[in-house]
Amino acid sequence: MLTTPRALVLLLPLLTMVACASPRDAATPTESGPTPLTPTVTPTPPPTDPSATAPPAPPSPSVTAPPLSSTVPPTMRPPVAKPSPPSDLRQTDLISGTITQGGTGPCYRLVSEDGTEYALHGPDAGELRTGSFVTLRIGPARARISCGPGLARSIIPE
Repeated sequence: MLTTPRALVLLLPLLTMVACASPRDAATPTESGPTPLTPTVTPTPPPTDPSATAPPAPPSPSVTAPPLSSTVPPTMRPPVAKPSPPSDLRQTDLISGTITQGGTGPCYRLVSEDGTEYALHGPDAGELRTGSFVTLRIGPARARISCGPGLARSIIPE
């Protein structure tokens, strides 16, 4: 008489063949008995890239990720001083005053409302009559031309 473990060992190959049989094999009765199972092999195309067939390299045991830092990152503080304005911007001012030396240019003289005297250079300013009250946009002197006494500035056309 067979014991249970030994009977299981003897029946295991038979159960495996029954489980692996396809439904087509079971549905087609044959006179000679069950059809032997033949594995189907599909041909694979040859690889075009030699590196595609190589298995990925296992990570090196000596390379490990660095441990996380236990230090707390610094916090940003607000700036101590105001940032300076960009130096490439043309700084201009509007000035109102009386023309003390006029003409068709390019040199003019102006006394502002606060009494400051300006020596203005403006080749594109046109005619400014002596004694007229004007408001002009001025900036730093662009040319090294002396237009008389006073603060040297350039007239910026609008």
